[in-house]
Amino acid sequence: MQIYLSAVVLLLVVFLQGSTLAQQPTQHAFIWSQKSGMRDLGSLGANSYAQAVNTSGQVAGYFVNNLGDLHAFRWTAKAGMKDLGTLGGNFSVAWGIDDSGVVVGSASKSSGAVNAVLWTGTGVIKDLGALGGSSSEARGINNDGDIVGDSSIKGDRATHAFLKTGSGRMRDLGTLGGSSSYALALNINRVVVGFSTISTGDGRAFLWTKSGGMQDLGTFGQTSSAIGINDVEHVVGYSVFTGGSPFHAFFWTKNRGMQDLGTLGDSGANSDAFGITKLGEIAGYACTDSTNSICHAVVWRGNSHKIQDLGTLGGKNSTSAAINASGKVVGWSDIN
Repeated sequence: MQIYLSAVVLLLVVFLQGSTLAQQPTQHAFIWSQKSGMRDLGSLGANSYAQAVNTSGQVAGYFVNNLGDLHAFRWTAKAGMKDLGTLGGNFSVAWGIDDSGVVVGSASKSSGAVNAVLWTGTGVIKDLGALGGSSSEARGINNDGDIVGDSSIKGDRATHAFLKTGSGRMRDLGTLGGSSSYALALNINRVVVGFSTISTGDGRAFLWTKSGGMQDLGTFGQTSSAIGINDVEHVVGYSVFTGGSPFHAFFWTKNRGMQDLGTLGDSGANSDAFGITKLGEIAGYACTDSTNSICHAVVWRGNSHKIQDLGTLGGKNSTSAAINASGKVVGWSDIN
């Protein structure tokens, strides 16, 4: 089941990539296990970024080709990294993968329009449409084929989170009172998490259920986003403290609310959590000090959420984006 979404999904991931790319490192997707450590998955061009992993160790993400365009990939131990193609344009990214190897993300058409898409296990691409607007993006999929993401609404007035169940249409999940929302992950019970603006324009982590609608999960003081959820409704993400910095990874439960997962030693450093297993293993990244110049892929484990630094592929920075039930972690790392 695809509980281990990246979700990098957001500006924080773009920020982390951008801060490292400004220093011109080469970054490669990796898969990590406790037994073998961090393995470089290579690339089909320049940089590559792993975003999701299923229970059998198949990986989805995207790479930068030799023309500088982003293309989605699916990686398997047998076949390696394969380009999943586009809808006729020059862009695609993959964010989620289920246990049968079905991948979801977005791709561009020859017109330049970008829509949510699904790639079947054999690589056939399917346009998932939109909520009446001109663009959409699929962020996660579960093993029942339910898909979440975000789409522009009619007139492209705003972007709203959606849930698409089976062969049905996209369902607009609304907002927390603001104009926009984004669904980033779901579990097998169709419980959805993401972030939404509120009436003030600030962003808030949310949890959505069919019976209860969209629930604000709170913050550490300022903004927040929920990025991963497991089948027992434990949620992970990040929240920004009052004053605008730092932001820390959180672990949320119904009974205890939002708990700070901390960093690699310095409370003034940043951290973020992207995926969580049913056993509570959490994947993300944490920085070493308040300059946030060195950030490593990490896993938090156990009731005490003990943090483990996964290191890098030889470079300065890395981040883990997803984790599967057997504890395999995927993400990307500087290699030089």
